[in-house]
Amino acid sequence: MSIRTSIATVSLSGSLETKMTAIAEAGFDGFEVFEPDLVSSPQRPKEIAARAADLGLTIDLYQPFRDVDSTNPDTFARNLIRADRKFDVMEELGCDLLLVCSSPLPTAVRDDGQLAEQLHTVAERAQERGIRLAYEALAWGAHINTYRHAWQIVADVDHPALGTCLDSFHILSRGDDPSGIRDIDGDKIFFLQLADAPHLVMDVLQWSRHHRCFPGQGNFDLGAFGAHVVASGYDGPWSLEIFNDVFRHSATGRTAADAHRSLLYLQEQVGRYPHATDQLFDPPPPGPIENIVSVRLASGPVRAPEVAWTLGHLGFEMTAAHSTHGLQLFSHGPLAVAVDTTVDTLWTAPGVPAHLPAVAQIGVRSGDPGEWLTRAHALGVPAQAVGMPGTDTDLAEVVRMSVTDATSLDLRSRSSVQSWLEAFDLVPRASAPPSSPFLTDVDHIALAVPADSWDGIMLLLRSVLGMTPHEGQDVVDAVGLVRSQALTLTTATGVIRLSLNMVPGRVSDTDPLPAARRGGVSHVAFGTHDAIAAAESMVARGFLPLQISPNYYDDLAARFDVPGDVLATLQRLGILYDANGSGGEFFHFFTPTVGDDLFFEVVQRVGDYAGYGETNSAVRLAAQLR
Repeated sequence: MSIRTSIATVSLSGSLETKMTAIAEAGFDGFEVFEPDLVSSPQRPKEIAARAADLGLTIDLYQPFRDVDSTNPDTFARNLIRADRKFDVMEELGCDLLLVCSSPLPTAVRDDGQLAEQLHTVAERAQERGIRLAYEALAWGAHINTYRHAWQIVADVDHPALGTCLDSFHILSRGDDPSGIRDIDGDKIFFLQLADAPHLVMDVLQWSRHHRCFPGQGNFDLGAFGAHVVASGYDGPWSLEIFNDVFRHSATGRTAADAHRSLLYLQEQVGRYPHATDQLFDPPPPGPIENIVSVRLASGPVRAPEVAWTLGHLGFEMTAAHSTHGLQLFSHGPLAVAVDTTVDTLWTAPGVPAHLPAVAQIGVRSGDPGEWLTRAHALGVPAQAVGMPGTDTDLAEVVRMSVTDATSLDLRSRSSVQSWLEAFDLVPRASAPPSSPFLTDVDHIALAVPADSWDGIMLLLRSVLGMTPHEGQDVVDAVGLVRSQALTLTTATGVIRLSLNMVPGRVSDTDPLPAARRGGVSHVAFGTHDAIAAAESMVARGFLPLQISPNYYDDLAARFDVPGDVLATLQRLGILYDANGSGGEFFHFFTPTVGDDLFFEVVQRVGDYAGYGETNSAVRLAAQLR
């Protein structure tokens, strides 16, 4: 037996019929009917119930019943009539559970005894109709705004038709300690609603109405929250209630699939706590993983010379090509970059072409890609085993999953990495004597992400790969605002770092801004042991450093104790600097944008510096825009 999954129809876009179909196809067991969805539907409640049954779905909850209590006796009498009308609808729906919210109105009852008396009256009427009430504390309720207080009222009423509803957002948004959930009788928890959310400093009502998200997409500790729920003995559905402006206009099927995946991921997190129930979803564990071993860039024939020219400045040599697939291989010590000269169109979203060149594929070495394939499929991610062009590589040795619509992640076995390199069967020219490598690894890769894909990509990276998100930031540039979020995965051989950059309105060819005014969004950052020596080597190869404003270095001298001669060298080479206050330092510099959007970065990390020089982002963007 497994935990039943459910979702409120308010969480998805489209008509009620469209939502129900998507909910069933995503794998949910049931759903909550949000009253405005029913009121606007042309189908009668009995027809909705019949359609749900045809789809194999249960109707788990009807919601919401707001403001049932009142200090005005006439208003309360009218509220009882409203309750009877809702009971009528629920009977036709075949649903026996109604969500009752605490009241935020000035007329809300503020005496526990009177409130218990009124709720007892409603519970009596509900029981006569075979209906139960789940009482929920809204975080902004006038009198009842904590789950403990709501539970105390339910306990005082002591009626079989009245229980409580726990909502993670209303509890965690207030900073309440959820451990008290363990003290609630699980049989009296009638329903569980789950939502994640980013940390925001704003009115809790607006936070709730616009910025909820699925588990694994925000910052709440829902794993611990779920463990408390399990400990209480609750055995009902785990349901998602998400108010989110982006979700309400995103593709219904994709959002529903993300929603179901988020509940599976959450159950895995809860299962790591002691005394977890065996009903929790337990997917195959992540497979072994090492480091980024290759990057594939889509340039098309027009941009290919510019990409090759820039890679040459970075110390890469064109060492081979593929006879049938139009790929050019550039090597620098252990680093490999493949440039696809044939693909001239990638898509950031259906119908939205990406700016080229772009990062099309990230190759990561894994000890067992097949384990990742099994895990991805268990979580509902459409990963696939693929063969290597021109090789006899076993299909299980390369597993591909899409990170964005434009970029895939390839998990490669050691043998497949070698086979991939050997597939480049043409040596187009006599290679010049290789220069001494000064780049060591791929430090991080940043990807441009459309706004409506952001949360789904975040969930994918966290659920399948187990990546950890870090504090996000908004970077103001000369033409807008860039939202940036870094994620990391520590492996046996280092750290895999990805950064998601969301630039509303600037990820398609409909962009009204000419390329010269954009600045870069996507980039590949290579690591080095000595940024100054690396920059000097690149200058010797014809590299022209970005012209950083001298005002930046004046400010740098004021903020950090950088020796004057070092500061002069940094300025001459266009190197930016940051430090973390505990001995960690960060040196980094950039190429101009290649084509419309892509650029390269070289970074040197000293000590325990774990950031990305975020404080310098606006300076870099301004320099690239110039």
